[in-house]
Amino acid sequence: MKTSYLTDGTHLYEIVDQRTVQNYGLRRGTISYTIIRDVVSEAVARVDDLHLMALSEVSLGGADLV
Repeated sequence: MKTSYLTDGTHLYEIVDQRTVQNYGLRRGTISYTIIRDVVSEAVARVDDLHLMALSEVSLGGADLV
């Protein structure tokens, strides 16, 4: 998976993983979520699609942050 970076205008996040799990409760179906990591503090959070839409993709223009 190509490394993708997102920002909320203040923090820089890296997409670590995207997962889909089965929901076997009363409302059957699937639950999708994305795991992001704060690049500076290395804090990890799980976000759903609604929260993910609030972030903007960072265009590196061929540059690498490493």
